[in-house]
Amino acid sequence: MFCPYCLQNTGTAVCSNCKETLPPLYVQNFGRPSGSPLILSAVGFSGHGKTVYLAGLLHAMEQELTLAWPQFYRQALDMDSVLTVQSNLSMLRRGELPESTRRNFPRPSLHLLANIPRFHSKYLIAYDPPGEAFDSDEGMERYAHFVQRARVVVFLVSLLDLEEPRESTLHRLIETYVLGMSKMKAKTRNQDLIVAFTKADRLYEMAATHPLVLKHLQNGSPQRLQDPKQYIKELKGVSDELQRFVEQDLGARSFTNITRQQFRSVSYCAVSALGSPPEDGHLATAMNPRCVVDPLVWMLERC
Repeated sequence: MFCPYCLQNTGTAVCSNCKETLPPLYVQNFGRPSGSPLILSAVGFSGHGKTVYLAGLLHAMEQELTLAWPQFYRQALDMDSVLTVQSNLSMLRRGELPESTRRNFPRPSLHLLANIPRFHSKYLIAYDPPGEAFDSDEGMERYAHFVQRARVVVFLVSLLDLEEPRESTLHRLIETYVLGMSKMKAKTRNQDLIVAFTKADRLYEMAATHPLVLKHLQNGSPQRLQDPKQYIKELKGVSDELQRFVEQDLGARSFTNITRQQFRSVSYCAVSALGSPPEDGHLATAMNPRCVVDPLVWMLERC
């Protein structure tokens, strides 16, 4: 059995490594989901939308994926996950933004994702570490050491909030991550990287020269997810266009070169957890997530 807290193998309902009691539903259902658990490691700087993104993803699971996949449901596996989901979604529905992650080691949010077309059922173990974890290799080792066990890592990057020059800040993020992994004696070459640009509803700079990305963001119909194979084909086209954006528009060729060398694969996507920018820290309109399931679909494809 795989412990969701320390990410080590254990054979009992109480982890033999970290001594945590595993959630009964997790133990009872273990073996039903196919393949390894999906470890969603949200990597990124403070203020780049990690917490809001994860809340938007859970919202989309209830509102979007249940329409696209008729037999699909998400089930929290412990009370902490139930309360976290309830709290964050309630805040968003009231027009408030969830608080950023505090600087401590986060407990994962545990969920069963059941009856996914083509991919069957999966466990999702989602971590939302503080942004400070990625300011240094020591920060990663202290606050985000779970990334060393993830097969897929998700970089959540807000181009609007990157310090100038943006290409240098992107470079610093990837350098810090690779150094942190090396310090923990883990290999990025064993991981697939997903670069997700957050707050994409405000990325006006790519509208004219990257029409495929804009078209994908504007198409909010859940029906397009009914055929995961076709949807992944569309995501690959969007990924190629976003990579060209990074290299040509941002001039961040060093970032793309490093990621190609250091990771097993690299994919790009653009997401909007809210659908429109907040005003003075509050939502001006009802939340309308766009493409927030794309990193999850990429994870399913890579795992």
